[in-house]
Amino acid sequence: MPETSVHGACHRESSGDRPNRTKQSPHPPPPLKRSSIPRDFISPLPDAAIHRIFSFLPLRDAVKTSVLSKRWRSTWTTTTDLVFDGEIGALGFPSLVDRVLSQCTSPAVKKFHLTDFRYDEPDRPKVDLWLRFAAGRPVEELHLRPSFFSPVKYEQPQFLYSLSWLARLEVSLCCFSLGGIIRWPCLKTLVIEYSELSDDILEGIFSGSPVLESVQFRGCKGVKNIIIDSTSVKELVLNDHWFSNPDRIWAPHLQSLRVLGRWYHDSMFRLDDVSSLVEAELVFSIRIRTGTLVSDKKRMCCDLVKGFFEKLHGVPTITIGGWCLQILSLLELEGLPSPFFKCQNLRLHGPVSQWDLPGIAYLLKSSQCLEKLDIVLTDLPLQLELFEESAERLNFDEGDFLPSRKGNFEFLVKHLKRVEIIGFGANSFGSKHLLALIKFLLGEALVLEKLIIKTELPTCHGQKCLDAAVLSKLLGTSRNVLRYQRASKIAEVIFDYPFE
Repeated sequence: MPETSVHGACHRESSGDRPNRTKQSPHPPPPLKRSSIPRDFISPLPDAAIHRIFSFLPLRDAVKTSVLSKRWRSTWTTTTDLVFDGEIGALGFPSLVDRVLSQCTSPAVKKFHLTDFRYDEPDRPKVDLWLRFAAGRPVEELHLRPSFFSPVKYEQPQFLYSLSWLARLEVSLCCFSLGGIIRWPCLKTLVIEYSELSDDILEGIFSGSPVLESVQFRGCKGVKNIIIDSTSVKELVLNDHWFSNPDRIWAPHLQSLRVLGRWYHDSMFRLDDVSSLVEAELVFSIRIRTGTLVSDKKRMCCDLVKGFFEKLHGVPTITIGGWCLQILSLLELEGLPSPFFKCQNLRLHGPVSQWDLPGIAYLLKSSQCLEKLDIVLTDLPLQLELFEESAERLNFDEGDFLPSRKGNFEFLVKHLKRVEIIGFGANSFGSKHLLALIKFLLGEALVLEKLIIKTELPTCHGQKCLDAAVLSKLLGTSRNVLRYQRASKIAEVIFDYPFE
């Protein structure tokens, strides 16, 4: 185990640096005049520095600075960050926003946020007025997020579709209108959550945002196809169940795709053209409607995951979540052939149990170019009903499972250079299946350079919890791993434990 050292510097005064305590100056310095002592160190700062300080303060605290001095009485009114949080304002939120906006004199607004406020249809004129205030200034970042307790969705006014300086837009619980043309010439980041959309609206957004780079949708409805022919859009994030009858994603210039959250099977989509992807993250789970036969559920899940991987065979960096890993285990146990991947960096999320090990084998034997493997140990509820037909195949000896497939890992053992396993708490490393995986990798990877085992301990009252039982488990893991043979002569095993 590598030692942990703390390096510091100690400055010692030389004898020549020491003051002469025996001699006193015959003429002591005159006392400072009261007028030469500054009253504070903040007021002389330029406005830009003060606005920077305000950007880290809640708006209410920025307003309170008006009592500090005459200069500060109106300084807050020139702030460029207007962040209104309804949770803080409670019932006085509308009056707070009205009062602040009536006194704000800044000709430009960088941030304008309206979040966590309860919206109802009678509030629309007032919200329109607030947003028109921001639209009348070159607002760069706009967040509009009504509370989930709002009884209706807010229909965005047409003037929001022509904001020339807008660079980041985040909206939630809103309705988009087709009544006008969207013109967002500077928009780079767009986040839309729990809102009503359509294929035509998406087309208008992409065509009217020529420099748009990142798009995130969460829990939205009304879209059947995601067609992105823009060459500027590089990242697409889809979070939680989406469309009722989706079809496809066609985005030939997209570089990063992230599918997250919990989905219903009939809200999933298929990948059409994502040929430019360099990064894909599949950390999602599927729920199937009640009343569906287990055999049909299994087939649906397997077909879905297989379809994804057939389109991702050329992606160099892939992240796989625990649910997908379990479905890959089903494919491996059924003996279905796996497509070859050109993945160089593979990141897995899962507990590495008997239900995960076959899925890991499925990926490793298919990876022709894998150089870096990261495993993030997480807890995941088991999809028990999906494994009913494969229960007998799961009764394997963890120590023999991977070696029994040894002939299928010829690409892996020639390219894998780095393995990093990250866990939270000592219990993460107690799995005998995880130890079997580590033993296999050390014994087979011919060019392995580093295997890193890293753990984060739970905190209690702000401090790491390290008791004797935790320490014993971590040291036990270290002893087991250090006994394993290494196929690579340069392989280094590193234990990154938070001992202090």
